[in-house]
Formats: sequence, structure tokens, C-alpha cells
Amino acid sequence: MNRRGMTLIEMLVAMTATLILMGAIARVFSVFGTAITNSRAVLATDAQLRTAAWRLRSDLSGITCRTLPPRGPDAGEGYFELIEGPAKDADASDATTIGPADHDDVLLFTTRSADTPFVGRAPSLTGTTAGGQNDLFESSVAEVAWFARPTLPATNPPTYTLYRKQLLVMGYVGADPFYQGTGASTNNSLPWTTGNSTWASYYNLPCDVSVRWERGTTLYPNTLADLTRRENRFMHNVTGASAAFPFPFVAHQFGSNNTSYEDLAGTAVNGLIFDNNSARKGEDVVLINVLSFDVRVFDPAAPVALSANGNTALVPGDPLYPPAIVNGGPVASGAYVDLGVGIFSNSLLSGSQIYPRFAGYGHPKSQLVGSAGTRRTYDTWSTHYEANGRDEDSSGTADEGTDGIDNNSDGQIDEVPVDTNGDGVPDIAGELETSPPYPFPLRGVEVRIRCYEPSSGQVRQMTVRHSFVPH
Repeated sequence: MNRRGMTLIEMLVAMTATLILMGAIARVFSVFGTAITNSRAVLATDAQLRTAAWRLRSDLSGITCRTLPPRGPDAGEGYFELIEGPAKDADASDATTIGPADHDDVLLFTTRSADTPFVGRAPSLTGTTAGGQNDLFESSVAEVAWFARPTLPATNPPTYTLYRKQLLVMGYVGADPFYQGTGASTNNSLPWTTGNSTWASYYNLPCDVSVRWERGTTLYPNTLADLTRRENRFMHNVTGASAAFPFPFVAHQFGSNNTSYEDLAGTAVNGLIFDNNSARKGEDVVLINVLSFDVRVFDPAAPVALSANGNTALVPGDPLYPPAIVNGGPVASGAYVDLGVGIFSNSLLSGSQIYPRFAGYGHPKSQLVGSAGTRRTYDTWSTHYEANGRDEDSSGTADEGTDGIDNNSDGQIDEVPVDTNGDGVPDIAGELETSPPYPFPLRGVEVRIRCYEPSSGQVRQMTVRHSFVPH
């Protein structure tokens, strides 16, 4: 029986069909491969977020200071400080796209480790300079700062790098201070003397000990009692003993040109960055590709509203929060909000004691009063400012609230914080020079960390809440 072979046309058709099938299979494998790669990238981002959240929860669980301002240095509690930057999630004009977000908040506090001690580097006790070998120190207490800085070169969408700065709180490290040396003003020797008396020159060194300036010339290790005072904290006092009250936190964010840093007033400054040293960059990085680092405080009187369709609860600070609906009638009270959120009333409540406490921009006596476009600060403060011999309010008299004189002629001598109007919150007496920016107890904080995964284009978020109420 004769068999006819394949014609050229049949072979071409068969080869074409085979190539089409192979191309389809390759496309399927490519799609699956890309999906697997993106899934792995998202899983890696989730793992990094969980690690950052665990580290933050551990830090918050060990906070040494009660959030009941003001605190006395003699109690040796340390401090808690939150700086609310001008950016906020509500700036995002379109909730369906990746837009501006709250990225410029700063969280600073002292914390105690219940497990392994904190480890950091310190200058060698033998006098080794910054380029040599350093000693490792351990302490169960540390001063910690969490903040974000812009990614450079700039990305689209704009992303940030989340940092965690850890400084050991030791008080004494075996020498006075650290070691006996002459210091120097023009080289990399340790800046114990006036020649290098800037925070930049100190924090560029491989040194992780919390220090303070004494008499504007010498650095000494801090105790928790020292850190109750703002001027002794990380990146607060940039010029030694002559720094001005209220010792604001110095620059941490790049300005609009992305090349220079700005202070709290938005003025460009140089030489104030603690990690310009190339040997130190990257040491304190917690997360990259961060879209948002949003720290909120719990306000029991904050009004909660419903979205337009009535399906979603919205709180002040959310992008779609509707002030008109809130003014017409909130549905609940109590929410985590940004400092200075600007919602001053809640029609569900009555009486001054339950109006939102964190709606405004700060007590004027703190001299840290912000605005909608500047940074606002919550601080546990210090009673030290009422008895330090300095005239913080520039009234011409120092320590009016403790000098034994009726300075405001109201018939009361040296008034103290008392509940004068029955609202349950001690009112700052008229003669006191200073006040915490928000002289109210803080019940809890919420930290939202949002990351962008570039390969998949997905956005992931982790939320950490911590209560300061004993339970």
C-alpha cells in the first residue's frame, strides 16, 4: 500500500501551528512567572512591614514615661514626644491613585527593654578616633527616634525611607566624659570641646550614646532625668547652653528642592544632619519605598462621621472625611486623629470637658504653637522650666510661678495647677511661665506605615496601636 508524504504547504501549516502553541505556552509561563515574582515581592514587603511593626511595638511597650504632662525630672522617667508634620493623608486629592500622604511625623521617646539590652557603639576608652575601633556598650534603656526622609533620587510616586535612631541611655560610661582627651576642632577626633560643638559633628561619628551639652563646651551621657528636659534630647539643642527655649526638634526633612534640610519654620539649614557620614548611612534604615508614616493620637471626643453612601466610618484626617456631615451630626465619638486636626466641636457631646482636646495647634505658653501648615508637638514636658532661674516667657521675671510673689495681682501667691473650672483637667495657673503644648493625658497612639511595592504596583499597610492606659 502506497503512503503519500506531507506536502510543503502541510509542513508549513504544521510548523506554524506548533510555533503558535509554543508561543502561547511561553506566554502562559511568562504570566505565571511574573505573577509568582510579584507575589514573592509582595510577601517580602509584608514581611518587612511586620518586622518594622514588631520593632515599633517592642519600643512602645517599654516606654518609660507616663503620658501625663508635665513630668518632673526628679522622677527620672525620660520623655515622650510626637511631632506632627504639615503633610497629612487628607491631602490626597484622588483616593484611587497613589498621591500625597502623611510622611513627615516624628516619634521620639525613651524605652526600656525587658529582654536583651540595647547595643550601641561608643568611642574607645583608649582614645581611638572616629576612624578606629570602637567599644560596644549595652544598656537596658535607650532614647529612640522614628522618622522618614525622602528617597533620593526622587521616585514616582514619591517614596521615603523610614529610619529608627537608637541612642543608649547610660548616665556613666567609665570616664569623664567617656575618656580623658584634648578634643580637636579640625579633624575627626571626638568633639568633646567647643571646636566641634554641633550635633552634626557628634552624630556623624560611630557613637550611639545619648548625650547633652554642659556649659556649651562638653558632651556628657544622659540619664532619664536629664532627658525629661527638652534641651538634652536627640537633635533638639544645636548650640549648647545658649540654645533658646523651647528647644525645637531641628531639621529632619528635605526642603522643596530635595537638596537641603529645613528647620521647623521651613528655613533651609546646613550641617544639622546626623548621618551625613558615608560610614553611617544605612545603619538605621527600617523600611524603604515608604509612602506614609502617620502617627495619630487618641481623642475620646473626636467626632466620627459616615461616608456619603453610609457604609464607611470616617474620622478627622481621612481623605474623604466630610466636615459638612460632621457639623450636621456625627454618629460616634472617639478616634485616632492627627494633632491639630481642626475639628473643634462634637454635637453628640456637651460641656467643655469633652470637646476634642487635640483639635488645636498647641498651648501658647509652650511656644511650640503650630498651625495647619507647620509642625505641631505633643510633649510630656518638664516642671524644670518653672524653677530653673531662666525667664522662658520673656516677661522680665524668672520663675513667676515659684518665686513666692503674687506676680499677677490676683490675690494668690505662687499658683499651682488646679482644676479651677471643674472640667476634670488641671488648668495651667496664670503665673506659670510655660505649659506643655497639649496639657492633657494621652490615652494611646496609632502608627500607620504604608509601603509601595514597585514591581507589582501594590500598596501595603501595617497599623500599630499602643494604649498608655494601664490594664
